[in-house]
Amino acid sequence: MTMCTVFRKDVQAVLDREMNVGVGVTIPPHAEPNDRCPITDEDARRLGGMALLMQAGVHPELRDRLKFAEAGAVDWSPVRRPDTD
Repeated sequence: MTMCTVFRKDVQAVLDREMNVGVGVTIPPHAEPNDRCPITDEDARRLGGMALLMQAGVHPELRDRLKFAEAGAVDWSPVRRPDTD
């Protein structure tokens, strides 16, 4: 797997569009938006797993490589995006 880091200003329009359709995730996942609570080792572990699952959602070749415990079976069938009219 290859990852890259980009400057927020270069991708802000994409972030705004995706946040408007509700795909944002708070960090840690149990926090309220803009909460300043600590991010623990367990939060980091869960977020890493979520990031890998999200990547496997759009990169099917990764799915067989995921060998960590999941809360339940993953349904990889395509999801219809909400209308953005």
